[in-house]
Amino acid sequence: MLGASKATNTRAYQLINTGTITSTGSQSYTIPAGTLYLEVEVWGAGGGGGAGGTSGGRSGTAYQGGGGGGGGAYSKHKYQPSDMQASDTLNFTVGAGGAGDTTSGGVSGGANGVTTTLDTHKRSSDTIASFSVSAGHGRGGLSGFAFSIGGTEGDGGTAANGNVTNTNGTDGTARPNQGGSSSNGTAGGAGANGGAGGAGATTHDGANGTAPGGGGGGGRSDCSGVCPHGGDGHGGDGADGKVIVKAYG
Repeated sequence: MLGASKATNTRAYQLINTGTITSTGSQSYTIPAGTLYLEVEVWGAGGGGGAGGTSGGRSGTAYQGGGGGGGGAYSKHKYQPSDMQASDTLNFTVGAGGAGDTTSGGVSGGANGVTTTLDTHKRSSDTIASFSVSAGHGRGGLSGFAFSIGGTEGDGGTAANGNVTNTNGTDGTARPNQGGSSSNGTAGGAGANGGAGGAGATTHDGANGTAPGGGGGGGRSDCSGVCPHGGDGHGGDGADGKVIVKAYG
């Protein structure tokens, strides 16, 4: 008919399911019937905080608080394949938070967190697609008298290959300079779009990071008589990563 125009497709997609994964290690999400596309969010784990340190020498006793662990990164990815069936799975590796340093004298360092990744789309044992989407881990904070080896401790994680959003984690605060009296620990970095970093210790142990992805706070040096374990303050633990999957149909 003269003057007729093609109808506009105004169909609105509906959210039909949300899956939240907080357990660490290898995990999967089962795609529900009617799914047309998936929106995937991944958070990396935070690094552990460094312990405080106390060291005696000829020139007197030196003190140094621990540094905060880095926060985990965040990536968001939209996945809309031409071939998606009910009971297919998306498979992930969910990162565990790094442990805070508990060594005497602050000579080690907080442990790195673990990166969270979107790995594969599978149908039974067949791999339909592989991914490189990752939310990087925060690095562990530097302890009072530890040496920095292999990079700057306390760095926030790096995000990669999300086709919607990639946001890096926040760095932990560097450990304070050595001094002649006890010094506080410093704060962990926040997870990107996620949990807060743990506070640095002003009395004894650094606070744990908040999930998902917050870095642990650094411990105070020389808190004997205040710390329940005596000696120097321990670093706080980094928080685990996380995955959220939303299915639209």
